Amino acid sequence: MNQLNTATQMQAVKRLLRRNGSSEFFREDGWTENPEEAKTYCDVLEAADACARHRLSNVELTLRIESRGCDLFCTLIC
Repeated sequence: MNQLNTATQMQAVKRLLRRNGSSEFFREDGWTENPEEAKTYCDVLEAADACARHRLSNVELTLRIESRGCDLFCTLIC
């Protein structure tokens, strides 16, 4: 796979924080059901830092594939 294809695929994946067991996604000023309004994180460390800063608990990291509009993988993060 060439570098252009890899970069395109990486941009197509968003890292979001989702309240465990719900369809609410975190944004800096609260929660939203619209994943397009949610805060996107560069990596799991940035997401974990946001959990600590905002005192979030019972939250999972969700990887969302933009072109498909579906969740790829979720795991409890904090």
